[in-house]
Amino acid sequence: MTTEVSGGPGTFRRLINKVVRWSEALDYSGYDYTLDRIASVERDLAAIKDRMRQFEVSRHEPSDVPPMRRPAE
Repeated sequence: MTTEVSGGPGTFRRLINKVVRWSEALDYSGYDYTLDRIASVERDLAAIKDRMRQFEVSRHEPSDVPPMRRPAE
């Protein structure tokens, strides 16, 4: 089985350049991983703070609204 590379001059060079660029894109250092994890934790913390604010607002009902009563059983 043979593999034919059809194309003009520079086809092999372009192929090698694509492989090199693909390889560089996969390079993921520990520093990059740490920054991504920190960003993820910051997003999660912001979401938790937002939920806590919503919970606090819902807990404090206006004083002119009477509390709901349970129906008699």
